[in-house]
Amino acid sequence: MANQQLTPDNLKSILAYSVEVARKAGTLILQGSDVITSASMQSGIGEKKNSVDLVTEYDVKVEELIKSEFKSKYPEFGL
Repeated sequence: MANQQLTPDNLKSILAYSVEVARKAGTLILQGSDVITSASMQSGIGEKKNSVDLVTEYDVKVEELIKSEFKSKYPEFGL
């Protein structure tokens, strides 16, 4: 799509792909939430320390997922 004007069909395709990637990211976030909850319940150490570390880890994973998915499908998009 470099140097190409975005048509309504292009935009619909990008939107559909964005929703697909968002669903993958949502699944990853839910997995992270389960891990954080499990770690908090099993840990004798404070919940906050473990939760913050795990939240940061899953934030990074979600960001990497989104970047890699869009770079793969739309390499001309600057993210």
